[in-house]
Amino acid sequence: MKKHRALWVIIIVIVVLAAAAAGGWYWLSSNAAQAELAHRAVYAQYEAMTAAVDQVTLTVTEDGSPVGEYDLQALGLYDDLTGKVAAQFSETDRMTDVQFAALTIKEKQDWAKRNFSAPYACTVSTDKLDTAAVLADLRSMKRAAAENAYTVLEDGVYTVHAEVPGNELNESAVLDGLRASAASLGVTADGPQDAAFELTSVDCYKQPEITTATLRDTPDSLFRKALAELEIKVTFNADTAQYLPHGEETLTSHDLASIVDLDPDGTVTVDEKVLSEKVSKLAEGYSKQDAPFLFDSWVKGLTEIRFITCDYRIDVQSLTEQIRTQLLTMQPGSVSAEAVCYGKDGKPFSLGDSYIEVDFDNQQMTFIKDGRLVVNTNIVTGALNGHQTPTGLYETHGKEHDVWLKGDDYLVFVKYWVSVVGDIIGLHDASWRSNFGASFYVYGGSHGCVNTPEEAMALIWNLAEDGTPVLMHGANEWYEPANGNPRETKDPARGTTSKVTVPNGTRVLEPGSSRIEIQPDDVVPFALPKEAGQDEDPPTNTTDTAKPVS
Repeated sequence: MKKHRALWVIIIVIVVLAAAAAGGWYWLSSNAAQAELAHRAVYAQYEAMTAAVDQVTLTVTEDGSPVGEYDLQALGLYDDLTGKVAAQFSETDRMTDVQFAALTIKEKQDWAKRNFSAPYACTVSTDKLDTAAVLADLRSMKRAAAENAYTVLEDGVYTVHAEVPGNELNESAVLDGLRASAASLGVTADGPQDAAFELTSVDCYKQPEITTATLRDTPDSLFRKALAELEIKVTFNADTAQYLPHGEETLTSHDLASIVDLDPDGTVTVDEKVLSEKVSKLAEGYSKQDAPFLFDSWVKGLTEIRFITCDYRIDVQSLTEQIRTQLLTMQPGSVSAEAVCYGKDGKPFSLGDSYIEVDFDNQQMTFIKDGRLVVNTNIVTGALNGHQTPTGLYETHGKEHDVWLKGDDYLVFVKYWVSVVGDIIGLHDASWRSNFGASFYVYGGSHGCVNTPEEAMALIWNLAEDGTPVLMHGANEWYEPANGNPRETKDPARGTTSKVTVPNGTRVLEPGSSRIEIQPDDVVPFALPKEAGQDEDPPTNTTDTAKPVS
């Protein structure tokens, strides 16, 4: 009986112990499961915040226009924020579910006993902020530097130009702004914490150094400074110094102070009356009355034509305008004035832009049309035995083609005739001559006409209009050719005997011993005459009705 009772006691004890063990195991397993659930929640927070770091963005705009969006990798802040997020979680917190499940129950229980608080927001530290990517994008944009305010003289008016803002970067201010905006970048348990930076929210552009408020160069100060240094030199008759009074006069700052002034609106003004009086007084000493006409001969250069007289006077109005124009620049400078030839009728006199020059001394003829050389050629003028070609100023008229000419002892045929002195002395070709120029006219000259190579005469006949001035000048006196030509220009300015290189494109013809310079086709727009006997027009007269000439 006692044995049975003891057995039951043992069985009961075993059952109680087993029940206690089962209950303990259940309790431990339940706590472990709760710990795993809690860990899963914590790990999810860790993963969410870690993933949010990848999504954090700094958006940069300039005046509302996008510049770029930059993540933490681009800004050099990724490791910093990742580390701060990780620091909130223990090594066990950061275990995956599989890793945590592999822990012992005690390790799980110990972890569960930790006083765990909700994760807090993390923001970056800007000490390691890298702005290179942002600055590269900003610098790649087209930018203009700010312009300072300034005062300038334009068309006689001192004008103040206000400063012009630019968009050249003030990088120190931009960097400060970027750093301040980037400081709010971070993550929370709810996700990424982005930031934005608008450049114009800071003083992002370099400012002009000089503004209208700080401008020192005012219209008045610049005018006074310029006036103190103003001086105008006037050169008179420099080109005609060999024949006319010449020299240099200076209008000093003191002289000009009574002529030029500044209006309140910045306009430079000139007292026209005072200026005209000063110029007239200066010009008085550079005039010459009853002087020979000064002509720019093709061969001789500037030479006196004594059978034409005129009064040389400075054109005061033109000189006044030159000085006035210089004054309006408020810059020192120089002007020049050449006396103008005035005829006895009080009007300016010149040959104009189209004329023919017959130079007896050099035996050359030059045709200028519209200011350009058409032809310069050797010629033969009247013999110096009483048949001299008359000097004087004449006009072309009565052109004829293919005509017989007759005199007391000759009858000749010419292709081109242009009357000059009446209808008995003219310009014409001379097919019977093989030599032109030099001294052939002394003993073998014409009866008074100007004998011309056919090629040159064709040009003159075709292009010289009736009324073209013909200036015939030179000593026209006999000399002995064997002793040399005392009239010939020793150093020709231009012409067929000149050593001066002819202009590019000039055609040079040398029939016989004569030399002809002809301008390019744009000046002479037709072909040279055909060879004699080819397609000639019939003569305009006959030997019986030959034209009587000198």
